[in-house]
Amino acid sequence: MADERSGSILAVDFGNIQTRAILIDLVDGIYRLVARGETRTTVGFPANDARVGLQRAVEQITAVTGRKLLLDDGRILSPEQQDRSGVDHFITTASIGRTLRTIVVGLVPDVSLASAHRALAGTYVEIVGTLSLEDSRSEEDQVNAIVSSRPDLIFITGGMEGGAEKPVLDLAHVVRTALRLVRGGRKPIVLYAGNSVLVSNIRDLFDGLATIFIAPNIRPSLDEEALESAQLQLALAFNERLTNHSGVGQLGRMSRLSVLPTAQSYSIITEYLGQMSGKGVLAVDIGSAVGVMSAYVDGHVSTTIRTDIGLGHSADLLLGAAGEAQIKQWLPFATTPNQIRHYVLNKTLVPGSIPETLKGLYLEYALLRGGIGELLKASRPMWKRQVNFNESELMPPLELVIGAGAGLTRSGTPGLSALLLLDAIQPTGVTRLQTDPYGVIAALGALALITPEAVVQVLDSSGLERLGTAFSVSGEPSANRPAMRVRIKTSDGQVIKHHVQGGHIWVYPLGVGKTASVEVSAGRGLQIGGRGKVKLTAEGGSVGLIFDARGRALPLAADVRIRAGQIPMWISEITGDPLLPIDESWLVSPVDDVAVVEQTAEPSAGAKRGRARRRRDKKRSTGEADVIKLRPDLRLHSTVKDDDDDDDLNALRRR
Repeated sequence: MADERSGSILAVDFGNIQTRAILIDLVDGIYRLVARGETRTTVGFPANDARVGLQRAVEQITAVTGRKLLLDDGRILSPEQQDRSGVDHFITTASIGRTLRTIVVGLVPDVSLASAHRALAGTYVEIVGTLSLEDSRSEEDQVNAIVSSRPDLIFITGGMEGGAEKPVLDLAHVVRTALRLVRGGRKPIVLYAGNSVLVSNIRDLFDGLATIFIAPNIRPSLDEEALESAQLQLALAFNERLTNHSGVGQLGRMSRLSVLPTAQSYSIITEYLGQMSGKGVLAVDIGSAVGVMSAYVDGHVSTTIRTDIGLGHSADLLLGAAGEAQIKQWLPFATTPNQIRHYVLNKTLVPGSIPETLKGLYLEYALLRGGIGELLKASRPMWKRQVNFNESELMPPLELVIGAGAGLTRSGTPGLSALLLLDAIQPTGVTRLQTDPYGVIAALGALALITPEAVVQVLDSSGLERLGTAFSVSGEPSANRPAMRVRIKTSDGQVIKHHVQGGHIWVYPLGVGKTASVEVSAGRGLQIGGRGKVKLTAEGGSVGLIFDARGRALPLAADVRIRAGQIPMWISEITGDPLLPIDESWLVSPVDDVAVVEQTAEPSAGAKRGRARRRRDKKRSTGEADVIKLRPDLRLHSTVKDDDDDDDLNALRRR
């Protein structure tokens, strides 16, 4: 699908909070990121039109470059004109809107249904039901289950090439009966990716009942799986539903490839980077509503999407998915369930808000680590089928880890971003750390379908921020005893030797674009990527060379007082900023927030009795319960407010 060498590309990604636009153009014959713009997404109130956000983001690029990119009617000017106005290609990706409620239909859970679930992992879907030959429900119950699930998409698989036909058609007839009973609204989309012999039968069955998408068989044989074509059709189905959003339909018609799901870009770019290096690659994006993790392990890419993992719209769902215990383990102060809950509810109500206190900041990053932990739990089963790695190790070998989303890219300092990745993912051995502060992965994934060479050149230039290279030991280092012996030789011949104590982090500030020869020996009983000693040429970054002697799995203390020493110390060590100790008052078990009845002036005894009687009568007649109002000061952030918070928060943000 690649074009001849073309010129400028405008790529726009519509997230639930931010709309990001980047301009890529040829500079001295090389594709580079030229300019970018960012604004709030305007799909919802008050604009209710995605094109408003597009115009605002593109106008920022125009202000920087002086290039006119929009026509008077709001459409993108394309192709590029002689005066350098306009662009040759306009591409769009999006993660906005609700997920596709999906019914999965297949013959056998361990074969066709399993492949269908892996194909769906690259699209924003919520599986609300399954149907297979092992389903013990009556046909009537199966039909009712489909109708009551109100699906947006029905994904039908099953039958290997030259294999089963009648069982697949029987299941398809159940789906057809259900669709005939659907009244009002839009009919579900039907995607068929089963035995290719039945394609004409499937078209006849659903003609006039649903929009039909056809893909090659995702399980052509027992030992073969082909997901790519089905994932492309899923992207088109996603775009079909996305056009219901205000203005999105017009954007799709302007775009070269219509509107593609952002998560597919992560799959494409992760696979590309993995194939380029031949080593493990992991990319993780924690957005406001959705968490995405894509990993290239042992020659295969797998992508996990969780619509209950997000730091804004889905913050409450994240807490439910990760659990209070997983969040509390990352907090260096004593807290209560209500305080965590209040913070999360406030984030859900105001997704774009930022922490107002130092405790709020710690809570934000505890949620981030917990969310990534849940994505790892969901992803690991797919990796186990691809590679045999030691179960005692937290992660398979990863040569590159990329973090995306505001929580990871806008921590205020590259060092803190690196620490969050190291804490949450806990890579072993030698790992390059990068972040995607400009949202280029979303754009490059779509661009790969048009101009693959642009992807290579933008990634090789300044598309991603290079944090540096991390060296991490596995095992249990003894506290404050040498766990890593480091020898660094810089390009100018300078030699640096250092012993890193167990439980600590040491950073050597090697800048972006610089390399050094590094030799690291692990202490007794410890390993670095399965070896006792590594020697290589390492790349620096905005943080530098990071030597993590804390051990794997990370020895995070269960006692809050010990943890209150660990976490601030690690932040100070990796950022180079002064230590911000935890106040003793933060470690005292707090009194949980309680709901109190809002009171006015003291009423008379008769008034009290009359009011109580009226409440009882109302409850009997309506079945309503008494309403308890929270004190106005029991807002989310104020529940964790401390007198010294503002000064400490400002100090941390300055890093």
